[in-house]
Amino acid sequence: MGIEDKKNKIASGKIFFPSFLFSSLIPHPSSLRPFRLSRKGQILIPSLFIIPSLMLFIYLLFETTKLSREKIRQQFAVDSAAFIQMGDYTNLLNRTAYVNGAFPYRIFKESYECTHGCSTGTEENCLKKTDDSGAVCTYKMLYESGAIPKYKDDVELQDAVPLDKKPKWEIAFADPPRGSMNANPPAPESNVDLINSDQGIRYYIFWDPAVGIYKFYAQVYTLLGTVEESQMTVFERLTENFNFFRKSYYLNANTAECVRNPDVCGEDGIRSRGGFRDNKFTRGASMFMHYIKTITFHAKVPQSGLPPYFLGKTTPPLDMTSMNPNGLFQLASFSDSSMKRIGDGYNVYQGWDAPSNYFGVNFNTKVPCEETGRPCVHALVSSQCPQMDSGNNCVWPAPTPKYQTRLYP
Repeated sequence: MGIEDKKNKIASGKIFFPSFLFSSLIPHPSSLRPFRLSRKGQILIPSLFIIPSLMLFIYLLFETTKLSREKIRQQFAVDSAAFIQMGDYTNLLNRTAYVNGAFPYRIFKESYECTHGCSTGTEENCLKKTDDSGAVCTYKMLYESGAIPKYKDDVELQDAVPLDKKPKWEIAFADPPRGSMNANPPAPESNVDLINSDQGIRYYIFWDPAVGIYKFYAQVYTLLGTVEESQMTVFERLTENFNFFRKSYYLNANTAECVRNPDVCGEDGIRSRGGFRDNKFTRGASMFMHYIKTITFHAKVPQSGLPPYFLGKTTPPLDMTSMNPNGLFQLASFSDSSMKRIGDGYNVYQGWDAPSNYFGVNFNTKVPCEETGRPCVHALVSSQCPQMDSGNNCVWPAPTPKYQTRLYP
């Protein structure tokens, strides 16, 4: 076959060539895409900036958390210590209110009230009137003479009124004759007329029963005085060095300075301006105990002949200083200014040392408190009674033992 014949067959499509002959000559479409470099090293340059920044952020977060944790620990320690220490004040105020009002009210009410009635004068604790107009209860006689206090809404001839749900316990002496005692401070008195002359005349109260009343009266108030004296002594010991505050702060904060010298642990908080040390209750300055020197009473003394008795009187008055140099206790009181201060609250500023950090920043000099010269935490703690509008004085008058310790941030 000639060359011309082959050309004609190719042109007519009668001759075929295998495709593999052209595959090596015709480029594949994918090979026509633009040429690209490898991306494996592209993250290297950004990572040189991101990773160090991330590490610094982690260190910053760690150091901030460490500082915040220490501050929270210090705040908790100071709150706990202040609350526990104020408990001594609250206990003293409530117990003194009981001694002033509720105890004598209930003791004499239960001892001398005529719960079985008092009409004929033959009932228990009843005294007939000399004009045959009826009888009087011994409890009422003692209240009217000003010897004992009672609750304002006391129900005659019945047991003592429960006072737990009363917001204000209005226990006071009769006015007259002893209204001057219902103030703060009470008017100084030297003598109590246990049974006055008018009562000795109008009632059939005889000498021996009157002596029994006197002995019981002196015994009760001697006991109340001993209780109050003991309470104040305990308070003075507990607040001499404010050990409750120190020990509580030591156990919860456990700072290096407390470990080195436990006796001065928490000193910043105790000596804070307007705090515990500045406002400590002191006898003769903010706390007072009131006594009487003598007691007199009148009663009928039997005699032979007519009349069958005469009106006797303790002459001279019975000397109460023979049992106690101060006399016979009557009540205790606190100054109005001290009651207002403890109601407004005592300030506690406790300094603490910030821990070291990775960045070498000394926070002890960066954020010092004016009160301590270094970082500090603050607590405001108070002891309040329901009648805050009365100057927070629920010890006397209206002794209401409902003081509560309250903590403010």
